[in-house]
Amino acid sequence: MTDIPLYDSPDEAPIPKSKTEMRFTTITAKPYPDGRRVRLSFKLTPFLERPCVDIAVTNAAGDEVASMSLIEAMDTDFEFTLHLRGPEPQGEHTAHLSLFYPESDDAPSERQIVDERDFNFLIAPPT
Repeated sequence: MTDIPLYDSPDEAPIPKSKTEMRFTTITAKPYPDGRRVRLSFKLTPFLERPCVDIAVTNAAGDEVASMSLIEAMDTDFEFTLHLRGPEPQGEHTAHLSLFYPESDDAPSERQIVDERDFNFLIAPPT
C-alpha cells in the first residue's frame, strides 16, 4: 500500500503542543440575519492531549444567553451555531471562551485553564 502524504514537505506539518502551550488561534462570530443565532468559529493550536472548551455568551446587561461545552476535542477547527435565549437579543454581546483540561478523571470539575478569551460581537435587529 502506498502512503499518501498530507503535506508537500515534512516541514509543513504542524507541531502538536503540550497542555501549557495550547491557545486559541482565531475566534470569529457571525450573527445570523434573524438575530436569534450566531455562528461561532474558532481554531486551536495542534495538540498532544485532547482539550476541552467552555463557551458562554452574555448580553450587554451581563446575562448569560447561550452556553456550550466541547469535551475532549478531536480537531483544531470548529464552527457552531449558538441559539440566543431571551425575548429579542440585540446589541453588544460577548463570547467568553475557556480552553482547559480536567485536573483528573476523579475530579472533572477541577480544571487546568490554559487559555481564556473574550470576543465581542453585535446583534443587529432582525431583518
